[in-house]
Amino acid sequence: MTALPSLRALRYFHQAALHSSFSTAAETLHVTHSAVSHQVRQLESWMGKPLFVRTNGRVKLTSHGERLLVSCQKAFSELATSCESIRTGMRHHLSVSCAPSFLSQWLIPRISSFYQRYPDIDVQFQSLVEIDQLRSEHTDVLILSYEQQPDDDIEATLISDDAIGPLCAPHYAERLQSARDLQTLPLLHADTRLHAWAEWAKNSGARGDFWRGKHFDNLMLAIQAARSGLGIIMAPRLLVQQELEAGALIAPLGFVRIDRATWMMAKRSREQNAEIRLFRAWLREQAQC
Repeated sequence: MTALPSLRALRYFHQAALHSSFSTAAETLHVTHSAVSHQVRQLESWMGKPLFVRTNGRVKLTSHGERLLVSCQKAFSELATSCESIRTGMRHHLSVSCAPSFLSQWLIPRISSFYQRYPDIDVQFQSLVEIDQLRSEHTDVLILSYEQQPDDDIEATLISDDAIGPLCAPHYAERLQSARDLQTLPLLHADTRLHAWAEWAKNSGARGDFWRGKHFDNLMLAIQAARSGLGIIMAPRLLVQQELEAGALIAPLGFVRIDRATWMMAKRSREQNAEIRLFRAWLREQAQC
């Protein structure tokens, strides 16, 4: 037995199930009533289960039929969307919300590969929004560092466990051998992550005064300051991968795991939307690189 029954049978079943009528399905498909009936019987034979209950000339879906109808609706809808996109060259839009630091440090340097793979999907970026705005469909995708998975109506895909550590320009390497050395070195802070140093101290066991030092409006500026040799910044490993690989920043004390993780979130009722599904797969692929 093949993995799929006849696509014609599925199409005829889909129309009959939508209208709860073989006659209406036949009119819609421009075929005879007997043709619809024959295809449905073939499909039921392939399934080994009835899909309709037939009484007094009327038809009603069985529980198996209702389940198959949901799958057909999703599959035929996605096929129609893809075919129309290919035929007309129509672009599809995907709104992605994330923190500016994640956008500039991680997503923007990689997004060109998504554009090359899916040139008909136009990705639009938004500033970080609340999870409730996924529910209202104000945004399609939310990428967020979060302590726990959200409620059941939100589908969350793990992108990366979060780990943070002190980062500095290479010339600080000899001066930063242990956490104690931080007491004599200039510390940098991002006002969008005011508790980053305290979070690291809690998870690493380090002790000292980690509140002093220069402040910057956001993490992007603080990372740039660290690259320029102005001091030591506490940042997530995920956001400084390129700087570490290029040698622009080093992590002499390594990184420690924290209680948060980076998730890609979408409204559960939309998780199989073609654009969301493709972006999710691409995002997970990039996170593993």
